[in-house]
Amino acid sequence: MAAVVATVNGEPIPQEAVDFELQRLIHFYQQQGLPEHQIREQLDTLRARALDQAIGTKLLIDEAKRLQIPVSGEELDAQFETYIGQFGGDRDKLVKAIEAQGLTVEGFKQELRQGAMINKLIEQICAAVPQPTEEEIKAHYEAHQAEYQTQDRVLAQHILVKPNGADEAAKAEAKAKLAAIRERIVSGQSTFADEAKAHSDCPSGKSNGGSLGWFGRGMMVKPFEDVAFNLALNTVSDILETQFGYHIIVKTNEEKGHQPTLDEIHDRVREFLFHAKRGQAVADHVAELRAKADIKIG
Repeated sequence: MAAVVATVNGEPIPQEAVDFELQRLIHFYQQQGLPEHQIREQLDTLRARALDQAIGTKLLIDEAKRLQIPVSGEELDAQFETYIGQFGGDRDKLVKAIEAQGLTVEGFKQELRQGAMINKLIEQICAAVPQPTEEEIKAHYEAHQAEYQTQDRVLAQHILVKPNGADEAAKAEAKAKLAAIRERIVSGQSTFADEAKAHSDCPSGKSNGGSLGWFGRGMMVKPFEDVAFNLALNTVSDILETQFGYHIIVKTNEEKGHQPTLDEIHDRVREFLFHAKRGQAVADHVAELRAKADIKIG
């Protein structure tokens, strides 16, 4: 049975609903360019906000039902077709994915209907929200320049070989194995990605050819970070040791930190402020609904 974290007018809000809202929040801040380490630092705050949003979503669902906001069969079919498109046009694959979540197709369509009703309600609530003025955009940028400054980051792959024990012989064996891998790559006998898939003890090796994606300072252990940031592009590093084992790294791209001008991020700031205004309008409406509701936490 799913854990219940709150009730709204006697109806439960499961932990899954809060987790869903948390992922939406994290995705939003990622889109806004907030560094991963800052998101991690704010996780407790984001979890509290996610609970509030899950409660707000429930209140909006109930309000949309009370107002009997219509969603036509054609609209619902169009949304369902969109999801089929995400599965390469294969309806059976979508159905299997839906069933894997413990839902039926009809249950999934009911969720789509509820989502469409909420979206229509939100558009009604936000109909009068104005676009930010140029003065508001400039003032926000001047007050938050540091938040828009990007940090140095690199795109890299690595191969990890873990010793089979803590003794010196096991360490020497792991290091020798990695040295042979490095030699095959450097000599052109094999590619970094192929060797990572075949031999890396890191999950990134098997699935992504050793790719770690983009990362900034403070996201990796210090010895690994130092090598990755100082390494020349497309050069295989010497073997380095961390608490995880022995690594080799290749840096495939890098970006230097940059303070963008207002002209460079004008539209991004405008969209952020408009989203914030819409969010405030919805929050004010939810607060009115919440004041009338019976809500219990825990």
